[in-house]
Amino acid sequence: MKDKLTPEEIRLWKLNVKDVKPLSKKVYLQEKLPSLKKPIPQKPPSPPSKKLVKSTFPIVPLQDFGRRELRHVRIDARFDMHGMSLENGYEALERFLIRAQERGYKKVLIITGKGSLKAENTLRHQLPRWLEETPLRILITGFHHPAKPQDGGPGAYYVGVRKRS
Repeated sequence: MKDKLTPEEIRLWKLNVKDVKPLSKKVYLQEKLPSLKKPIPQKPPSPPSKKLVKSTFPIVPLQDFGRRELRHVRIDARFDMHGMSLENGYEALERFLIRAQERGYKKVLIITGKGSLKAENTLRHQLPRWLEETPLRILITGFHHPAKPQDGGPGAYYVGVRKRS
């Protein structure tokens, strides 16, 4: 990192601050000075954390329904979450699962992408949590990860949709 400004940078700085007038001492003393400490970076809050619910609905990974079913999975609908933020992704997923239930779909494929599993702020990392710990749980019977390679492999989940009651 360079320590000194170039003559061009100094010229540009002077050009930018030539119209700046200092505050009067009275105003300056009345205002609270911002803290010189750097703020501690915090993790962005995960949108569905406030929507946690306890549910009596059993949730079973789809693989427990039998390996034969996984070999012949019939996908009724697909939902691609690429490019969505966590907040938008959760809301869109909720709308998708409600529509899937209304239409009588049994199994859907949710594609999150193959983003890092270690990073907590990825759709791939949050999706299982959303399906298990939020009101979305009452819309599903279970889920299975990873999907078959032709369906998206580790970047996709099979989700069983609960019958509408």
